[in-house]
Amino acid sequence: MRCRVVACVVLIWAVCVGWVCPVCAWLPEGVEAEWTLGAKSMAPMNNTDYVEDSMISNEVRLEGALFWAGEGFSVYGTPELRINDAVFSDSPGGEIRYSDSGTTLRRNLTLSSRGVELSFRELYVEKETDTSRWRVGNQVFAWGTADFINPTSYFNPEDLRELFLKEEDGLLQGVPAVSMLRFIGDYSVEAVFMPMGVGRLNAWEGDYFYIDPDNFSLPVKRTDNEEPDVTVDNAGVGIKASRSVGSCDLSLSAYHGPDREPLITPDRVIMEPGEPVSVVARSFHGDVTSVGADVSADLGQCVVQAEGAWSFDKQGYVTQDTSNPAAMVFPYEIVDSGFWSVSAGLNWFLPVVDWFPAHEGESVVTLEAHRSGYTRNGLGDPFYDETLAFRYQDSFLSSRIPVSLFWVMDGEDEGQMTWAKVGYDFQNGLVVEGSLVFYDGSAPELNEVGSPFWYLRDRDLFMVTLEYQF
Repeated sequence: MRCRVVACVVLIWAVCVGWVCPVCAWLPEGVEAEWTLGAKSMAPMNNTDYVEDSMISNEVRLEGALFWAGEGFSVYGTPELRINDAVFSDSPGGEIRYSDSGTTLRRNLTLSSRGVELSFRELYVEKETDTSRWRVGNQVFAWGTADFINPTSYFNPEDLRELFLKEEDGLLQGVPAVSMLRFIGDYSVEAVFMPMGVGRLNAWEGDYFYIDPDNFSLPVKRTDNEEPDVTVDNAGVGIKASRSVGSCDLSLSAYHGPDREPLITPDRVIMEPGEPVSVVARSFHGDVTSVGADVSADLGQCVVQAEGAWSFDKQGYVTQDTSNPAAMVFPYEIVDSGFWSVSAGLNWFLPVVDWFPAHEGESVVTLEAHRSGYTRNGLGDPFYDETLAFRYQDSFLSSRIPVSLFWVMDGEDEGQMTWAKVGYDFQNGLVVEGSLVFYDGSAPELNEVGSPFWYLRDRDLFMVTLEYQF
């Protein structure tokens, strides 16, 4: 087994290195390019039915940041190639798959197969004038001030195939859009038109991070996440106005279009020969109209931020009495409701050097609380309803040893995840990190939805990552 793992990693690295050399030679003169070559291996810490052998995944990725300036315009792109050892596997065995249905091309130019994926998280043409900036193509809109959950981040859906264990800048997917940023006096106004929405990505059934509710009388299966319909009425439009007042940054925003958070609702019952009767939960993106605001204030050693959004017509499903499965009616009724979502937190830059003069790194504590909910009673809980997150980051030995501790609690359903990392920075572009990830929580009642972290309670893991920037 170890020989197979080593062979897979070496082969994948060879493919990526062999790919970047001809690409660099092909790039036109004047293109500025930065590359990151990374590797990640995951291993389970417990014996579990969700993995066939001693490894979850071995992945290598090659990510580029390309910039080219023409006459009056520029082009920016972030091509990314990922390869993992699912390419050598024929059936789900606890690995991480990029696609579950052969080779697919998604709306944001992501080409995925079982173990290979090529994507362009950002790929746009930009035109600047003295007072405005225009962009056309795949974009990521960093709206909002919160660190973990952004109620005013309307456009970019998440990639949760590895839950929250992806690179921090890889959790949000790019979306095709036309955007305009204009400066008017002390204000900046950004307007966005998204002709088609992109669906959130979840782990496929049978994969390591697939959430399988195991406390229901009837087995529950989830459909593949449906992409938003491509219609004029379903296009996304948004606008944000911002300005700075002293040490505070303020923004107001509005949006109408596909909800980036899908609704997962019980849809039907299926009966297959030789299989138990199962409930199918449909996952799709409805339309939503929202307004929001955010603020951040620099208080010296501490930066505080808060943001909130109100949705007039967010879709939710009407819950039923699940104690008697025979009396349940499918599909569940779906209704519109008012919906509120608020996040507030701070980043505290600890003055450790005042306490320990020999300390050379930067210590940062991040704390954030999030709450959200429907105004109409009797609806199922949203994916993010009550969350508390804590992160501590530091470095030692002339910033050669970075450490971090991330803890997040799903307060409503009483689940939690702890992620501890330590690494070594060779300060030549190469960084190696090792981390431990633990999931825990309280058992939900029969036929009640529990925390995602509870359903992953037996899937603690050890992870090693390597990155080289050049």
